[in-house]
Amino acid sequence: MLAIVNARLIDGTGAEPIEDATLLISDGRIEAVGPAGSVEVPADARMIDTAGMTVLPGLIDTHMHVGYGFRPVLRLQECLRRGTTTVADVTGGPSAVKLREAIVSDTVRGCARYHVGCVVGCTFGHLRREDAHIAGVEADGPWEVRRGVRSMVQAGADFIKTAASGGFQWAAEQVTHRNYTQEELDALTEEAHAWHRRVAVHAHTQPGIGMSIRAGIDMITHCSYLDEEGLRDLSASGLWFVPTLYITSERSFTRKWLPKHISERMMDAHGPHREGVAKAIERGIPIAVGTDGGPGDAQFELQELVACGMTPMQAIEAGTRVAAEALAIEVLTGTLEPGKAADLQIVRGDPLSDVAILEDADAIAMVMREGKAPLVEMQWPDTLA
Repeated sequence: MLAIVNARLIDGTGAEPIEDATLLISDGRIEAVGPAGSVEVPADARMIDTAGMTVLPGLIDTHMHVGYGFRPVLRLQECLRRGTTTVADVTGGPSAVKLREAIVSDTVRGCARYHVGCVVGCTFGHLRREDAHIAGVEADGPWEVRRGVRSMVQAGADFIKTAASGGFQWAAEQVTHRNYTQEELDALTEEAHAWHRRVAVHAHTQPGIGMSIRAGIDMITHCSYLDEEGLRDLSASGLWFVPTLYITSERSFTRKWLPKHISERMMDAHGPHREGVAKAIERGIPIAVGTDGGPGDAQFELQELVACGMTPMQAIEAGTRVAAEALAIEVLTGTLEPGKAADLQIVRGDPLSDVAILEDADAIAMVMREGKAPLVEMQWPDTLA
C-alpha cells in the first residue's frame, strides 16, 4: 500500500481541488482518495509527503506520431517522464500492437500507456506515405474501406484513423482537398463502430469537416479553418474536437528544418485556427488534448487552450478526463478516483495559478503509471525505503 499525503489534489473531474488530500494506491489502482480526515492510512503503508505540491492525473495525448523501430520506446519513455501517462499513436499501425502488448506485460518498461491507431486512407490522400503498409492500408470504395477496417481490427487496432481533407505535409496537396467521399466515410465509420472501435478523422477544412460529422465519427482532429457551419455541426454532434494547436503554433512553424510549403501553411493557419478554437470553447464543444507533436507538447497544448479562453482547470480536464472519454478509456484512467489506474503526476507549484509549470521538467517531482514510477527519479528515497 502506498499513501500520498498532504497533497493539493486536482482529480481531473472538474471538482474544486482538495487542499489537504490523502490518496491510497494498492496493486496499481487507486483504493481511496479524499480529504485527509476521510481516508484512513494503514500503519504499514509507505508514505509520500507532498506538502506544498499538487497531485493531478497524468496527461493524455490523443494524437501523436511516435515513429517506428526503437524510436517509439524512447519517445514513450520521455512522455512518461514529462507527465504524459497515456499516448494515442494515430499512425501506429499493426506493427505497434506488439509494442503495446510488451508495455502492458511490463516487458518494455518505463513507457506511457500506448493506445494504437491504424490507418485506413484513400489513394493519393493525406495519409499516403512510403510506409503505408506499416501504418495501415489504402482502400477505395465503400466495400474496400470496410475490408480495410476489418483487417486493422483483426491486426489489433484500438481505433481507426482516416482523413477527410488534405493537410500541410505533402507539396502536392492542399488543405481544401477532399479525401474520402461521404459514402466512403459513412462505410468506414459504420464498420468501425460495428467492431466497437472509435474513429479519429483528420480534417482541416470544409467539406471534410461537415462530411466527417455527418458520418458520425468520434474524434475530429485539427479543424484549423473551422467555419460557422462547422461550429454549428460540432455543437449539435457531441463528438470530441482535438484541435492540435501545437502544429500551427509559432513553436512549430519556425522550426528551421521544415520544408517551406509546410511552414507557410502552418503560419497561414495560425490565426484562423485559434479563432475557431476560441469559438468552440465559448460554445462548450468537448475539446480533448492532442498535439501532433512529441514528448512535452501536451503540456504546451494546455497553455494554447488557456490562451484561447479555457481556464487552467478546463485545460487540465481536456488533457485528462475529456481525453480519456474521447479514447473510450475513461473507466481505466483520466481521473483520480477509486478503482482507476494510479496514473498521476506530482508537481511543485500550482498549475491552476500557472498551467505552464506542467511543461517545466524541473517542476515534475514524480510521475506514476499504475502506481509505479519507472525511469523517474524518486524524490523521497527515505519515505519509499
